[in-house]
Amino acid sequence: MSDLSRFLPLSNRPKHDESAVTNTWNAELADVLGALTAALAPLPDTAWAGDSRRPGWSVHDVVAHLAWRLSTARGERWRTSARSLAEQGFSAAAAELAIARRTAASVDASPAALVMDLTRLRDAAAAGSGGDAVQTGIGALAEAVIAAVDVAASLDVPIAVPERASGAVALRRALEAPTEIKAVTRGCTLAATDADWSFGHGPVLQGTAAEILLFLYGRSDTAPRPAPKA
Repeated sequence: MSDLSRFLPLSNRPKHDESAVTNTWNAELADVLGALTAALAPLPDTAWAGDSRRPGWSVHDVVAHLAWRLSTARGERWRTSARSLAEQGFSAAAAELAIARRTAASVDASPAALVMDLTRLRDAAAAGSGGDAVQTGIGALAEAVIAAVDVAASLDVPIAVPERASGAVALRRALEAPTEIKAVTRGCTLAATDADWSFGHGPVLQGTAAEILLFLYGRSDTAPRPAPKA
């Protein structure tokens, strides 16, 4: 398995030429959005109304928030988030859900419109566009990957996420996860059983890439399991 840390600039690994390291993930983002839109397009509106793996969020909320996140410039995202945070009594979770629900309830955020929006964002990412066209950093990729994994698990539909994308996002999330999740993964190696990536040091905890991501993002209580002894 490949060690995903070699793809990212991390302070705890040996120093070497990092000229190939980039904060732009256009190709991976385009692939994730393409797979997500292909899965969403044929679904009836009733499927979008179903619960996602994120407590209190519908599938529609998840997709609407993703479209808002990818298409909104950083400054405007910050202002909207700060306003929502104040309105929701400074609960970050409630503020994020409020943004998602407002977006999903808008006149141009029907399921069909959101598929069109994500298709446009996919095309912009594939063309190498950034800035106002589509956000393409690792944060944007993380939003797209967990949304795709969440939708796939919630609706039991296959959505292929590239290995490099799932591994990079899992590594990023493991580094910044809440304390209760870090308590499970600290001092261990996380390894995907269906993708060629692993990271960390210590006893191996394994699961599919989707299982690991759902746990790291609090979408599942099922932690990666110890690898079988040889």
